[in-house]
Amino acid sequence: MNVLVCFKVVPDLDQLSGSDWVVDGCSRVETRFIKKMINPYDESALELALKLANPAKVSGITTNLSALTIADSGANLTLKNLRALGYQQAVRIESDAELDFAPQEIAILIAAYIRNANDFDLIIIGQQSGVGDNAKTPLLTAELMQWPCITQVTAIENDPAGNVKVTSLADEGTVTRVIKPPCVLAVGNAPFSTLRVPTLKAIKEQAAVPIKTIRSTEIRKAAPNLPDSPDAELLKLEVVHRKRKSMIINGANAPEKAKILYHSYLKGWLADL
Repeated sequence: MNVLVCFKVVPDLDQLSGSDWVVDGCSRVETRFIKKMINPYDESALELALKLANPAKVSGITTNLSALTIADSGANLTLKNLRALGYQQAVRIESDAELDFAPQEIAILIAAYIRNANDFDLIIIGQQSGVGDNAKTPLLTAELMQWPCITQVTAIENDPAGNVKVTSLADEGTVTRVIKPPCVLAVGNAPFSTLRVPTLKAIKEQAAVPIKTIRSTEIRKAAPNLPDSPDAELLKLEVVHRKRKSMIINGANAPEKAKILYHSYLKGWLADL
């Protein structure tokens, strides 16, 4: 089974002090000086893929893991660490576009890479990531690939019949499904949320190995049947104020306040229903 995990490297906003939260004219906060980290949902996805592959290897099932990110060269160290952990492939797509609020463009690049490789059975993605936090990328990727998508995934296991057992959260509680790939899995609040640490020996072995880098224009040309990227440019962000009017009801006690609330406000509103 060939598994692709897509992840994003984001600024660790917990390192910002109160004085650092200075919003500029486009409603953005400067984060370039902050240490980067793997987006938490994506970190869970990367760890779940390792937990899927290791038991499979013991059972004689071949599971190849690939990691993909759309980022600048600052993500290379993370990709090398993933190779040290057992990911056979670590690929970075380089793009000059502003992608923080462009889930459709990100999904198009992921789908283009998948179609170009043409050998993945499972695509695992964190359900959402900062700074955009739109939770659309896994769903849009599944739509472009015309694959089913399971959201809020918390566990992934191999099934003896060659399928995959997926546990996810739903309104009625925890649901476990046995699915036949291909499929897109959007990882939510998984119990194993921290990525394991590679050994020093494995890190040294990967230190000098270059990271495979693909320009977004190149990967886009390799999949011409995908829709065009949205012709939009982010110019400005504005805060949406959702204020509501309020009124304090004065009364000697709770029953008196309830009576005033009913006769002055609720009675007329209920009569119109």
